[in-house]
Amino acid sequence: MDGQKISKEIRTVRLTLADGRMFDGELFLNHYEIRHAGPQRVGDLLNGDVAFLPVRVAGETLLVNVEQIMSARVATEVELDELMTLGERSTVEVVTHSGEPVVADLYVNLPSGSCRVTDYLNQPQRFFTFVALKEVLYLNRRFVLAVRD
Repeated sequence: MDGQKISKEIRTVRLTLADGRMFDGELFLNHYEIRHAGPQRVGDLLNGDVAFLPVRVAGETLLVNVEQIMSARVATEVELDELMTLGERSTVEVVTHSGEPVVADLYVNLPSGSCRVTDYLNQPQRFFTFVALKEVLYLNRRFVLAVRD
């Protein structure tokens, strides 16, 4: 290559892996997203086609298997936008593989009047989006055991 770089936005995220390990790192996001207006979000990246994500941890790049990410947490101040909170809001309790219950809001904005929690959970995506007090939480569907509506 001739030294050209593709400009990316850097987003700090806290990842929890399937084995329970938790660490903070930086993800590299595009300045635009094809599926919605504005920049790419962490959820767009997690629900994309990649199998391994490059994550900068302590100055090194770690390639993380997306299927082994149980959750990703991002500060609401940098991740949340008003489009993410359109639709019917439901406060739910999610029980994950780790056994720790998580209480958060989810927003259901689907066509044809499908605004129930079950409608949202049956969508074909790898990660569900939840909004807690100060963070946007992305949970891998493989590690969600139950959701109390």
